[in-house]
Amino acid sequence: MTVNGNLYDWESVEVQLPGGVAVGITNISYSDERPIEARYGKGSVPRGYGRKNYKATGSMELDRDEAEALREALGGSVYNSKPFQIVVSYGNDDMPTVTDTLPAVKITKSDTSAGQDDDNAGALKHDLTILAPIKWGGTPAL
Repeated sequence: MTVNGNLYDWESVEVQLPGGVAVGITNISYSDERPIEARYGKGSVPRGYGRKNYKATGSMELDRDEAEALREALGGSVYNSKPFQIVVSYGNDDMPTVTDTLPAVKITKSDTSAGQDDDNAGALKHDLTILAPIKWGGTPAL
């Protein structure tokens, strides 16, 4: 690890969408979970646990031109397209490249707005459902 060096920042992030490297992206977030539930029997202490379903979600915000390029790359509709892959890489000259892969993404909601004095009118926020385990740094979550 570099001391007093350049750590990961937004400039270190590269997002690969179906149409290529996204330039007009201003945010991407993703998370997953695999809850467990304590299982009780006689007494007040859990005797084990049960696993619940894996779930992964995310969102990204694209400038209007980038959102249109994505829509075109998905065949014209963000809702009717097949699941697609998003690759997010973190890297710079001082840090190793770490790559997360969102292997099967569906867009579930799109949200936009425009207003007076807006310097980025029509930017779109897409909510994502991820249908396969996220590969964190190349390792599948499950």
